[in-house]
Amino acid sequence: MALTSKQEAFCLAYLLNRDAKAAALGAGYSENYAAKKAYALLQKEEVKSFIEEAEREYFSGRFAKLAIKSMNTLEEILDDPYDSRSRLAAIKEIFTYYGLERKLGIVSEAEEVSSQNVHIVFNEVPSRKELGETDE
Repeated sequence: MALTSKQEAFCLAYLLNRDAKAAALGAGYSENYAAKKAYALLQKEEVKSFIEEAEREYFSGRFAKLAIKSMNTLEEILDDPYDSRSRLAAIKEIFTYYGLERKLGIVSEAEEVSSQNVHIVFNEVPSRKELGETDE
């Protein structure tokens, strides 16, 4: 059964502020009846379904935007030549996100490594000038 326009107005107001009585008032229910009507509406399966579907749509869209933003941030970290620890963490997150560790068969190794303390040392590479090389 479809919602009435008043019920739909209640649902939309409820989604915005999570205050059932205020949502009922905003939808046009009387001050004396708003609290009882709000409770009754929140018990109806049609109302629950409408609210759940609206939340699902909102959060799936929001999650997609956050996922894209997160991947962009990880890629920026990955390009940072000075912070190797962050680069390694970004690589791990990208592998996890795309499921690459499973596809490449390194899940058990990755889990084993994550349970150990790993120290990676990056030595500075001498410049061409320090090595006595010249641009000729």
